[in-house]
Order: sequence, then structure tokens, then C-alpha cells
Amino acid sequence: MRLDSRVKASEEVISTELDGEAVLMHVSHGTYYGLNAVGAVIWTLMKEPVTVERLCAAVVEEFEVEREVCERDAFALLQELKDAGLVEIVCE
Repeated sequence: MRLDSRVKASEEVISTELDGEAVLMHVSHGTYYGLNAVGAVIWTLMKEPVTVERLCAAVVEEFEVEREVCERDAFALLQELKDAGLVEIVCE
């Protein structure tokens, strides 16, 4: 995965926002996941295909975080979500 990779929330996931955080459920697996406020911002942007670069720009704009830290954490989160079947890479 790179900064220009495009990612999208899986069609197999339903989600809702609760107190600024996101709650996700993978329909096929019946598994629930929770995302903090930063993860919720990323999740909301992934309703449509979006680049990792755009996700990081939005997080840096909204939260006090250095770009390098944001990119490292975003890649880790996206990999975890991909491994759980919650995110699809639509263009790498």
C-alpha cells in the first residue's frame, strides 16, 4: 500500500457513528469493530474510493498530528482493516 493507493470501505460492512467514534459490523462474519475519533474520520472518507494521501491530509487538518506519524498510523490501521475484510484496495 502506498500514499497514492485508493481504498474504500467494503460493501460487506455496515457502520454507525456513536459519540464521535465509529462502530463497524462485517455482515458476513458477524464481527464488530470500534474505531476512535481519528479512525472514524478515516472511515467516513472511505465511503467512496479515496487515496491514502487524502485520508492523511484530512487527519492532519483535523487533529494535532505530524504528517509522518499520521502516515505510519494510517498505513497500520488500513492494513488491519484490510486484513479483517473491512477495507478494499481499489487501486494500488
